[in-house]
Amino acid sequence: MEESPNLYPRYSTDWGVRFLCDCKKQNKEIRIHQGIAREISTHGVHILSDHPICLQKKIAMQLMIPSLSVGAPQKVVKIIGHSIETINTEGKYLTEIAFTHFEENGLKELERNLRQRFGTQFSVPAAQRA
Repeated sequence: MEESPNLYPRYSTDWGVRFLCDCKKQNKEIRIHQGIAREISTHGVHILSDHPICLQKKIAMQLMIPSLSVGAPQKVVKIIGHSIETINTEGKYLTEIAFTHFEENGLKELERNLRQRFGTQFSVPAAQRA
């Protein structure tokens, strides 16, 4: 579950995430699941959760970015992605998700927060700047 470190650097986080996955096709009820965004980039995320996400499924997510200011509300970034790989680890599931669409100014909000938190470590690949 590793991407090229030079292409899309990932940053360690423990941000909350809510997600819906396309389970209805497997005759399962669609529910909102919760997890933790363990590593994130502007391209994708690794989500740790109790729900196994099937491969190559469309996922609707709400990424909860904690505020850096005391008392300020968290930012909610709405993202559409697709699952790439899920592994079972310590009784939970770690799923790699590639982002395909951000609602409103979600990508800029994510970039801004990563830059504020990780400073000089943060970089946006040239392909995404265009």
